[in-house]
Amino acid sequence: QPNFRERFFRRLMRTPIYGATLGGKVPTNLRAAPVGDSPQMANPAVADAILQGQLAIAETTQPIDDDVWQCAGPNEKWFAAAHGFVWLGDLLSSGQPEAAERALLLVDKWIDSHLGYSKAAWKSDLIGRRLANWVCWAPQLLELGGPSFRDRFSESVARQIKHLKRIARFELDGAARITAITGLIAGEAVLSSGDISKRSVRILAIELDRQVHGDGGHGSRSPEIHLTVLSDLILLRNLLNALQIEVPEVLHNVIDRMAPMTRFFRHGDGGFAQFNGGGEADPALINHVLKTAKSDGKAPDRAPHTGFERAVAGNMTVIMDAGIPNSHPSLNSFVHAGTLGFEVSIGKERLIVNCGCRANLDAEWHWASRLTAAHSTVTIADTNSCELYETGGAADKSIAVACDRGEIDGNCWFSASHDGYEENFGLVHRRRLYVDASGQDLRGEDTIVGEGIHPYAARFHLHPSVKVALQQNQSSALLRTASGMGWRFRIGGGRLDLTDSVYLGGHAMAKRAQQLVIHGETTDAATTVKWALQPE
Repeated sequence: QPNFRERFFRRLMRTPIYGATLGGKVPTNLRAAPVGDSPQMANPAVADAILQGQLAIAETTQPIDDDVWQCAGPNEKWFAAAHGFVWLGDLLSSGQPEAAERALLLVDKWIDSHLGYSKAAWKSDLIGRRLANWVCWAPQLLELGGPSFRDRFSESVARQIKHLKRIARFELDGAARITAITGLIAGEAVLSSGDISKRSVRILAIELDRQVHGDGGHGSRSPEIHLTVLSDLILLRNLLNALQIEVPEVLHNVIDRMAPMTRFFRHGDGGFAQFNGGGEADPALINHVLKTAKSDGKAPDRAPHTGFERAVAGNMTVIMDAGIPNSHPSLNSFVHAGTLGFEVSIGKERLIVNCGCRANLDAEWHWASRLTAAHSTVTIADTNSCELYETGGAADKSIAVACDRGEIDGNCWFSASHDGYEENFGLVHRRRLYVDASGQDLRGEDTIVGEGIHPYAARFHLHPSVKVALQQNQSSALLRTASGMGWRFRIGGGRLDLTDSVYLGGHAMAKRAQQLVIHGETTDAATTVKWALQPE
């Protein structure tokens, strides 16, 4: 339940007088220092577009005119990227002659338009992102802007910090809250005389303890959200180092835990496995973030707290979702019903995938990507394995998931189960995976335990680059990767079909793909389907 402080500020923010409470003495002791290694990667194309009068970000474009800071823009994602100043580093790192002047002009115009409080542009995560980017590039801005700009810049930073101190802990949750708090500390760092407030460090520590599991995974269970949180923490650490401010120990510890988990989620091509709203992401960006993390910890074999299993043998990488989908619903509003879904890559080629997701999908595609049928797992009667809400979130009832793992002589096997179908059908799904030490033999066994006759479908979504030929007996299929490598998929039990699928996790909006589906019906006893994937 909201406490008195939260209720008070929520009500006060709805009144015309709130903006007046953010004023005060303008700080004069602004400090700035080059950050050095930033986890953000520069995009020269963004800089080129800005210099040509277009703010081309978040995969859409808005002309830079006198009203650019007053308009809503093409969509919410553009608005967040624009007002979060995610483009500032792209522009200032370009080295082009007019870049610094254009950046200064855009920052100055934003301050003119938004020195006072506004609900949309002053959301806590936007302030956090904006302050972090401003602070990183403050040396160049202040050098060019002179004393007048310095005063206006300082006043704006101070007002935004004052607001963040009030609302950072409750306005938003999840990764957005961490962004707000890291921005708050970044702002305090440049306005301080050599220290940051103990209160801000304490609330950061509380959030990190709440959101980051003991195995280093973020509670959203989304690899891309995990990467965003890690990037924010690295940026804050490097900023404090640049300003010669002591870095809180909790920051070092969490970065050292999260970096190995970032490696855990990667396939052989360097991109992420696709779970809970995340797509492949850019392998170059992941490499860059890990480089700036300066943490050499190896990827763990398993992540029991976050709920994932991973096996690497030879050239084969297998990653499986073995966790509760909505264990921390406030940290990811758009969890997926993909329990026991898995992905397989061979070297740098993806073979079996989930359909994935992208941040810029429209509502219909976004909803479809969350369904159990969009994952390489088992569905019963075309029903989701947990109850999802189209507006976001899942039913409060958490399904029970259990997982065991064993290894000997390089061979690895998982045995996991969930009861997501028990309430509707009285059924439990158990999946066993075995990965041979050579990486040349993957075997699976899906068992549906319970009484009653219900249709089931075990889905194996294939990457768009994989070509498939279904054999006439409908008990095997030949898969061929882009490099020409052949793999035979065989089943024991059920009927194997080849149907259309879609791939949403890559760089294109959507790609046609195919899926192998084992169809059948449960019996009054346990129903078992066996399958294997081996080189042809």
